[in-house]
Amino acid sequence: MGREQKGASARRFAMRVVVPVVLAVGITMATVAGFVYWSTARSDERALQRETHLVGRVIGQRVKALGEQQAYYSGWDEAITALAEGDIEWIDSNLAFSLYSNVTFDRIYVLDPGARPLYAMYAGGKTGAEHYEADRTAVAPLVEKLKGIDAAGALAAYDSGNATRVPGVAEIALIDGRPAYVGVTVIMSENRDEGTEQIPGKESFLIGIRYLASVMSTELTEQYYIENPSFAAVAATGRDVANFALKDEAGQTVGWFSWQPDRPGARMLAETLPAMIGALAIAGVVLVLLLRGLRRTTKALEQGKADAEYQANHDTLTGLANRAYFNKQLEELAGGRNNQSNVALLALDLDRFKQVNDTLGHEAGDQLLREVGRRLVPLVEDADTVARLGGDEFAIILRRVQTADQVGALSNRIVAELGAPFLLAGRVAQIGVSIGVVIVPAGPAPRDLFAKADLALYAAKAAGRNTFRIFDEAMHNAGQLPEQGSDENRVAKLPIKRDRVA
Repeated sequence: MGREQKGASARRFAMRVVVPVVLAVGITMATVAGFVYWSTARSDERALQRETHLVGRVIGQRVKALGEQQAYYSGWDEAITALAEGDIEWIDSNLAFSLYSNVTFDRIYVLDPGARPLYAMYAGGKTGAEHYEADRTAVAPLVEKLKGIDAAGALAAYDSGNATRVPGVAEIALIDGRPAYVGVTVIMSENRDEGTEQIPGKESFLIGIRYLASVMSTELTEQYYIENPSFAAVAATGRDVANFALKDEAGQTVGWFSWQPDRPGARMLAETLPAMIGALAIAGVVLVLLLRGLRRTTKALEQGKADAEYQANHDTLTGLANRAYFNKQLEELAGGRNNQSNVALLALDLDRFKQVNDTLGHEAGDQLLREVGRRLVPLVEDADTVARLGGDEFAIILRRVQTADQVGALSNRIVAELGAPFLLAGRVAQIGVSIGVVIVPAGPAPRDLFAKADLALYAAKAAGRNTFRIFDEAMHNAGQLPEQGSDENRVAKLPIKRDRVA
């Protein structure tokens, strides 16, 4: 099998086997990888949804708890008495101290009924009331809102016992650029004793502020396993960051809670990826081995087919085309296939071959036939056909004939090449060759093409052998051959121009 045939075989195998198999495996792997990726992504998405729901519920519960704790300390009879007497020290050492030590508010304010600051505490220490001005923007709207609630009867409901909790409002706001709980309650009588009742419109207000980060970060990590929690005015950015919007009662986003979400799908993928890659590598090796085995089997089958075809079409002794293949070529010429130019058929018969065969033996005769084939092939083009028809008979089909002189020149080269001595089994042998030639224009060749070449061959032998003759229609005359030595026998008179085949 030649290099071109091997290349064609490899290409056929690739297109018929390798490409479909690789595509099938690739599509399967892509489908599996896509499903795994989708599954892990869905798992991460569900985990994020659970964590987001948990974060929202925990923050809401914590804000509510802070409001309840603030309301608890707002119902204090002694506080009403101290405010009435202007006893700010009692407010500091009792009310504010209790709120700071038990609830750990970061900032505590007490406002008079006119919403003017009476007392202020920063981080557990009493400070000047002027510090309230920094937080007035966040606190004042809540105070006005609570006044509206009180005016609507909240104080009366608590005083009458119809409500168990001191009136108050709370929401999340930005304090110094940090999300914080801001709560406002009315300071009222706990036991509703006579003399400590709160007169509507004359109530004092208790303000409690606590940064959410200080109260919740550790709790979210230790109790709920929320990784790297943080509260900020703007949402955090990054691939491994989740954000939860902190909204006020109006639905406006006032801050963000950010954390590193749990990614069970990505974690599982990272843990199993090495094993998956290993499995894919093993599958790839197995596939390569299978394809190599299949390629060897296919190659062997193709080689067997090529060998069988070669044996069917070639002479086992010389490797030239055999009679069967030669006849097939003649049929194609007769049918006009592959015959778009002038063609010539040369019938060759070795002279004195029998003498060599009888003198030197059959092995030497076989060697001589092989040498004849080796000398003939280089004299013609690749498109031409050189065949051994049997015994010492050879034939050549020339497919691109331009002139009769071209064929004559080739015939003379063949006569000269085969007339040169042969070295056979250490002895020199010399033979000759007689050649009969028939040339036909482009198009379907006559079916008696070989018979005409034979007539020309007989003419060459009659001319004394070791020469050639080109077929002439006069050779059809019964029992008449062109006379020996005639110039007309050297180049046949064709129905075409003398110097070039039409």
